[in-house]
Amino acid sequence: MTEQELISMVIGEITEHKLSHYRMKNKEYKELSTELTQLGSKVQSVLSELAVGKADIINLYIAKHAALADKDCVFLYEQGAKDCVKLLKRLGVL
Repeated sequence: MTEQELISMVIGEITEHKLSHYRMKNKEYKELSTELTQLGSKVQSVLSELAVGKADIINLYIAKHAALADKDCVFLYEQGAKDCVKLLKRLGVL
């Protein structure tokens, strides 16, 4: 395992740990998650009415959109850490 892979793994573990605590404690998150679950059932119902090829295109779009959002989150987490270090250096803390 390379150093970069190890760092990515650690960041992933930290992120998942923090997200799980956030998700458990945040009322608004829980409400949105419940709404999303309900909408997901409705979407699946609508997709079942479509031709297989069309439903597959929509499912692929949703999956790719989620994968892109995951990549955005990783980038923002890492960039936030870098920006924090820059700020601390400018303030003379580091």
